Amino acid sequence: MKRFLLIILGISLSWGTLSASERTILIGPKTIGAGWKDNIVIKPEQFKDAGPGDIMTVYTTEAKRTAQIAFQDPKDWQAVSPEYGAMSVQGPIRMKMTDEILAKIKERGLILGGHDYKIVQVTLIPAAEMVEQLIYRGPGMQMKDDWSASIPIAKGVFKNVKVGDGIKFLMSKVQPGAAIKLMDFRWNAMDPAVDGAAVGGDSYTYYINEQSQLIKLQLAGPDGICMRVGGKGYRFDKIALVSCTAEPDEDLSTAQRAPKEYKLQPGELYRGEKEFPNDWSGNLRLTAEPFQNCTENDVLVISYTLLPGLKEAGVDPKISFRENKGKWLDITGAKEPVWMDLNGTDVVLTFDEESLDRLKTSGLVVTGLGFILTRIELISAQ
Repeated sequence: MKRFLLIILGISLSWGTLSASERTILIGPKTIGAGWKDNIVIKPEQFKDAGPGDIMTVYTTEAKRTAQIAFQDPKDWQAVSPEYGAMSVQGPIRMKMTDEILAKIKERGLILGGHDYKIVQVTLIPAAEMVEQLIYRGPGMQMKDDWSASIPIAKGVFKNVKVGDGIKFLMSKVQPGAAIKLMDFRWNAMDPAVDGAAVGGDSYTYYINEQSQLIKLQLAGPDGICMRVGGKGYRFDKIALVSCTAEPDEDLSTAQRAPKEYKLQPGELYRGEKEFPNDWSGNLRLTAEPFQNCTENDVLVISYTLLPGLKEAGVDPKISFRENKGKWLDITGAKEPVWMDLNGTDVVLTFDEESLDRLKTSGLVVTGLGFILTRIELISAQ
């Protein structure tokens, strides 16, 4: 009987370990450079076991002060939810899975874009491992559209908060365009990320990623107030403390790996392995800066490899070059996109006066389907 109980206990502990894991779904590094030109698509299969309430965490490094991250739908490049459109990059960035978000990313995957930071790792934590406890039960307040309303929170509310926890602001009556502003006792924003952050759903979670954030919660005025919750377009109700009990999963065998990054050589504008899937979701943006000294004697040489299984999928691989502005009009000025068929040989793009003017003003977008872009080189034809 004792042996049977030990076996059951061992199985329970094993199940507990498995359910408590923070699973890696993307391994970096992936540099997201300036100008919103870089991105990476996390493939749909990485989210096949994800459920509502699960937390995706993007671990970053080398972020500039003005860096932003966006979680986008490959179908239309719009944010998967309003609050995940353009967020400041300060420490790990987290997204809570909802049924609406899951429906998109399980079918099409997820784009991580933005500018001026580097992705180190992306993980998923099961909802069951996020422990939530109410630490403030009211009174609540309606946040007016003129940003005039706010509610003070006493220092003692946050006495059990530690680095790694999330402070979840529960809300109701959320209107389109709603935003939250978290201020310290001096009425200054706690940090840029919460100086009018977009709100979606029925809550907003402020994660404590650094000791400096925790210190701010421990500072209070003579009245004991350490934070003021403000904003517009929602009713503030309660505050919960969210803590993670998951342990990192060391098995990386199923994780997607970011393409190898290369140091560009003279004349190279891009080098890597950028996939342009068969669903038309792939694109690469180049800023106007490298084209400033171009003449009509210069050409772009685009190298690529074709994706496998194109014939079986009934896909004809194509590539197109657009103006990096507005509606992405063709770089030639044509009203309709000019598509070039791909047969495995390099594509050579020549310039005229009009296309050069667009390149020097707006830059270039490469788009298409059915291939992996490996190199773009600017060469003088003289």
